[in-house]
Amino acid sequence: MSLSLANIQRDPAREALLSRWRAAARIGQPVYACEQVASTMDAAHQLAADGAPEGAMVWAARQTQGRGRLGRVWVSPPGGAYLSLILRPRRPAGEHPQLSLVTGLSVAEAIQELTRLPPAIRWPNDLMIHGRKVCGILVEAASGAVIVGIGINVTTDPDKLPPTATSLSAAGPEECDPLQLTGVLCHRFEAWYDAWTREGFAPIRAALRPWMGFFGRPIRLTAGTALMEGTATDLDEAGRLLVRFDSGMIRAFEMGEVTILR
Repeated sequence: MSLSLANIQRDPAREALLSRWRAAARIGQPVYACEQVASTMDAAHQLAADGAPEGAMVWAARQTQGRGRLGRVWVSPPGGAYLSLILRPRRPAGEHPQLSLVTGLSVAEAIQELTRLPPAIRWPNDLMIHGRKVCGILVEAASGAVIVGIGINVTTDPDKLPPTATSLSAAGPEECDPLQLTGVLCHRFEAWYDAWTREGFAPIRAALRPWMGFFGRPIRLTAGTALMEGTATDLDEAGRLLVRFDSGMIRAFEMGEVTILR
């Protein structure tokens, strides 16, 4: 099947490098790479509607209209790895939100492998280094597929990022190439995605715990219009965050915004 994307200029050199870094990985193939795109998510939605196979990836060095959860803008200056993967999961649709945590685990492992930095996963879709955001993840359903968007600040100038964000190059001494990081990420994600497909969330839940740096700590959770404070204790078998309140009650949350209080 021949697929094309309107209004983007593909970069054959980057596509060749990405293909080399991801080697035999199924995820990340075929790859559509470019210097700049409005949004890798929008491009991936277009490809999914055209019947792109599972694993297809749209990659950009810069986005002009990047977006995050809840319609927020994802600032995407040069120096990042901005990518969207097309997946066609063979698990119930109700479990597809778990892919945010499958992805977070994969990104954390890839970052540590290449930089030795210790990222922490902030449920449900961010990665933090030294208390600042270095990666955001977005999961959307589209055209019988699921699109997973990943934005990582790799060599980005911190002056071009919000004050709550950082980049890998600013956080540690190890140099990291955005294309190499993407290749390692594809391998890590493929392994965890296949485990999730076979066994569900159980192996992901076990592997995530060391990366969830806020378990046992007091948090503020914003869920819709509700604002609550409690102690984050664990993830349940569906990937929901378990929070214990002063009353002793433990409640599971499917979505929310977490702030660590101290």
